[in-house]
Amino acid sequence: METTYIPAFTLTPAKKAETPRPSAARTGHKTPRFIDDVAAGRVELPTIPGVVQRLIVALRDPQVDSRAIVEVLSSDPVLSAKVLKVANSSFFGGQRSMSSIDAAVALIGVQALNRLIMACGVAATFEAVPGIDMHLFWRDALVAATAANKLAPRLGADPELAYLCGLMHSTGHLILCRSYPEIADAMFTGFAPARGAELTAIETEAFGIDHPTAGALWIESLGFPQAVAETIRKTAWPLEKVHEPLDVAVCSGCALGAAIARGDDADAALAVLPPSLQAGFRAPNGKADAAFSRLHELLLETQPPL
Repeated sequence: METTYIPAFTLTPAKKAETPRPSAARTGHKTPRFIDDVAAGRVELPTIPGVVQRLIVALRDPQVDSRAIVEVLSSDPVLSAKVLKVANSSFFGGQRSMSSIDAAVALIGVQALNRLIMACGVAATFEAVPGIDMHLFWRDALVAATAANKLAPRLGADPELAYLCGLMHSTGHLILCRSYPEIADAMFTGFAPARGAELTAIETEAFGIDHPTAGALWIESLGFPQAVAETIRKTAWPLEKVHEPLDVAVCSGCALGAAIARGDDADAALAVLPPSLQAGFRAPNGKADAAFSRLHELLLETQPPL
């Protein structure tokens, strides 16, 4: 079965069925050359705040000293406030008002803090983007990241790298829409969800490049591991064409994200995974087992933290 990732955040026409989508040429905009524009300085790739980059690197060190994390985190009042807000949320008990970053870091834990920092840091890089429902975009990204993280151990892939790839896999679309706002507005604003190959075809025509390629270029510019960039570059591939454990985990996470966006039940969501993963999640009666049902429920409940 050929299963292509279907992002839930991009927009296609919410108009009469007989009204065709306008081509990029008909909007009056010339298709740009994204890579040339970046090289010439006409388009500037976004940057992640330095404190976030330092924290991401530090939190990947298994021997990291929590005091060092607190020191770096305390240098960014906005990020510190977000961490405190999450620490005081119902997810972590929410039974007392916590005002100490030290206590918040101890409560949240290194893994959860790492994911929170990544989510907040990447989200802070982008504000409103033409044609995009940002809350829906980040929910979609977090569902894909969570699913990839949970699937990674079954495939022998690094769970935290899988989470990072899932979180950032569609940021290329934000970059393209932000870089060419007039084109993005003409092609996407006021439209209903466009998906899979249709989306990449629209992007290629409108922007001269698709979001997995643009996103991978951005990831490389930030100095993240090459494996992250290569996996993101493949996130719109059909699942049967990806074979490396990290690629399979992330593409499968994206496929589950699409299933959640469609409102699929657990059995329908399980069916989008590669056969090898499906087999590990099936009960003797052929239905989704308890482990997959719990994962499905977790994904349904996933929301942007802030």
